[in-house]
This record gives sequence, C-alpha cells and structure tokens, in this order.
Amino acid sequence: MATSMDQSTLLEDELTCPVCLDLFRDPHLLPCGHNFCLLCIRRLKRQAERGRFRCPECRESHRCSAASQKNFKLANIADDFRCRGRAVASRQQQPDGSPTTAKTPVSVPCDYCSPGDTSEAGKGEPGAGVVVEVAVKTCLKCEVSMCQEHMKPHLELPAFREHPLTEPLGDLRKRKCPQHDEMYRYYCMDDRVCVCNACTIEGGHAGHTIKTLKNTMKDLKGSLENQLQKVDRKLNKAEKNLQEQKEQERLNKRFLEDSDQRVTALGEVLQVHLEGFLTSLRDCSCSHGVECGPSIQRNIAKAVQDQSRLQDVHSGIQTLAQENDPFRFLEAYKSSSKNFCRQLKKPLFHPECACVDSDGLAESMEAKQEDFLTEVHSHVSHLINELCPVVREEEDSGGEEEEDEDDDDSSDGDEQEEAEEEMRSEEEEAVHDQSESADELYSPEGQEDEEEEEEEEEEIHSD
Repeated sequence: MATSMDQSTLLEDELTCPVCLDLFRDPHLLPCGHNFCLLCIRRLKRQAERGRFRCPECRESHRCSAASQKNFKLANIADDFRCRGRAVASRQQQPDGSPTTAKTPVSVPCDYCSPGDTSEAGKGEPGAGVVVEVAVKTCLKCEVSMCQEHMKPHLELPAFREHPLTEPLGDLRKRKCPQHDEMYRYYCMDDRVCVCNACTIEGGHAGHTIKTLKNTMKDLKGSLENQLQKVDRKLNKAEKNLQEQKEQERLNKRFLEDSDQRVTALGEVLQVHLEGFLTSLRDCSCSHGVECGPSIQRNIAKAVQDQSRLQDVHSGIQTLAQENDPFRFLEAYKSSSKNFCRQLKKPLFHPECACVDSDGLAESMEAKQEDFLTEVHSHVSHLINELCPVVREEEDSGGEEEEDEDDDDSSDGDEQEEAEEEMRSEEEEAVHDQSESADELYSPEGQEDEEEEEEEEEEIHSD
C-alpha cells in the first residue's frame, strides 16, 4: 500500500507543471525540452522583455515568436491521472453520499488566506466548498507561506522574480536568528552554526570564516561525494572479496564431494586388491603344504606297516604265554620263537622330516606383499596427485622458477605499481578533503577513524 502511494506521488510530481504547480493542462514542449501548460507559456510570453523569455526550469532563453509543440502523450497521461484522482476521491465519500472532508498531506496554512476564504482551485472538484488554506510554497524572502492562488504574483510579477521559493515550511522561526529576528543566510565555519546577516557584522561571529548556506551545502555535498566514492570503492572491494570467498566456498564444497568420491572409489579398489592379496597368501601356503603331502603319506604307510607287524608279534606272544599245556607250549614256542626274534630284530622305520619349507614360504609371501604394497602405493599416489595438483605442479616446477623469475618480477611490479597508484590517489583525496573547509563540519573522531582505516589499507598494500 505504501509503495503504491509513493509511486502515485512520484507520478503526480512528474505530471505537475513547474509554473502553476497543478497537473498539466494542454502541455506544450519548449525547444529546450521542458513541458509547461499552454496558458503558463502564454503568461510567460506576456511578461517577456525584448521579445524573449526564459524557461523557468533551465533558464534558457527562447524567442516569443518560437512555436511550441503540444505533447499529446503527456496530455493524455495527465488527463488520465486527473480522472483517476477524481474517481478515487468519489470512492472515499461516506456511505450516505455526503462528501468527506478534504484531506491534504501538507498542513502548512496560507498566510494570506483569511479563515472564511474559499480556494478557487477547488471549484468544480470533489470537496468544493471546503475551506482550503493549504500553502504550496514558502517565500524565504517575504517569510510567508502561500497557497496556489496567492502565489501567482510571485510567479507573474517581475518584482518577485528573485524571491526564493521552497516547499511549504511549517515553522519559519527555526530558520530565524532569535537574537536579531532575521533569517539564517550564512554559516559560521569556526563555530559551526547558522548565522544571520547581523551576526556576521555586529554579533559574536565577526571576523570568523563565513559562507552562505548554499555554498556550505555545496561544499558539504562535494565532501559527501568524495566520501561516497571511497565507500563505493571499498564496497566494490568488499563485494569482490565476498564473491571470491563464495567462489572459494563453492570450489571447496566441490573439492570435498570430489575427494569423498575418489577416496570411496580408492577404498573399493584397495578392497579388491586386498582380497586378491589374501587369496595369493592362501595359495602360497596351500602350495607349500601340498608339496609335503606325498612324503607324509609315505611315512604314514611305512609306520602303519611297522605297527601291523609288531601287533602281530604282540598277539602271537600273548597267545603263546596263555598256553597251559607244556607240550603244546613247547611245540608252539619252537615253531614261532624264531619268527618272533626275526620280527623283533627288524629295525623300525625312521621318517625324514616332511615339514613346510618356511624359508621358501616366507620369500613367496614377502614377494606377494611387495606386489600388494606397490599397487597400494600406486593408487594412493594417483589419488594424491589428483586431489593436490597445485602442490604437485609447484614441486615439479621447482627447476623452472629461475627461468620464469623475470616474468614473475614484472607481474609483481605491475601489481605493486597499481597498489601504489591507488594509495597515491587515496592520499591526494585525503589531502584535498582536509584542505576544504567543509570538512571541518565533520567530527575529529570521524577523521581519526578514516586516517586509521587508510593506514591499515596502506599496511595491507605494503605487505
């Protein structure tokens, strides 16, 4: 709602004639490019001297005989805005149809209007008949506020041509010197206060540095413009730094995502290699164990033969020992004792060691380990080179630094010259600002803060 009202106010300002301060009626375009109502242009021509009149906006001189072209598009826009204003005013009426009291954003009364007067500008418009004692301009020389009707002499009579008109001022006493009852027209640079003409002659400001309010404002605006330029430069640097850091943040985020993906892929590759390495270790141990298998089986077979033979002897001896008949015992002993002795005299089988060749197994496993570690080192080195290309490039280009030393020195010199030039420009601006008396209106604390900031910038550039 507030935005709509602001836009409507801006549009009304653009559609207001600078002479009559009313919406354009039959606007015509002067050769200088400014628009005025046809009646206002005719009034200016009637007041002209020597057949020439000046544009109230740019003060460019024009011949009274020069033809002016009607601005049809501007006229249509002004008429449409006027109709919409009347429609809005009619919608604001009370439900019973009686018009509401006219409301205006300006509450400064006209000093010429009596309480019973009626504004002619309101005739025929919504709210006509309501007393309108609203000023549209204030004359600083006459020290009065005037409505549109009573302002016409200031616009038409040559005697008021040099009178300065401003927006309506509600309280002119604030612009008056309480000691001499005169309007403030000057500014004391020593005491930093507004003064009147009498203050500069007989008051306590005699001999001080005095400037007109207009020139003081001009100096202040110039100083503010310099400050604005400095702020713009620093703002550009801050925005540049912000964009660089955001870009760095984006690159860092992408780096984290990329590194996570690469490390995950490396883990999968290393897992495959680890499984292959463990399989190779199993194959090594199995191959060495299988080589011992036939020898162990042969030893077992021979041990089984010795065991079977001795068990037979053991069973025969036990059977013979259990015989109770002496004749049978002697007959059996005679026939089997020699066999027992012969079997007992046979030597037992002594197997050779059939254990795993630990030295050969160790060498084989160490070879597999070296192959596995070589693969791991290769993959990890590849990952490091991909994640840290800048570091690798700097290490690889260590031998080329001497060849590129001249180029680096020249580029560093260019950057240093740019930094020094910027510092010189800032110093010149600072000296220029200090030489202007308008800067005295600023507090010493603010100047000290600025000097500290400039010193910090110079230290940064020097580093």
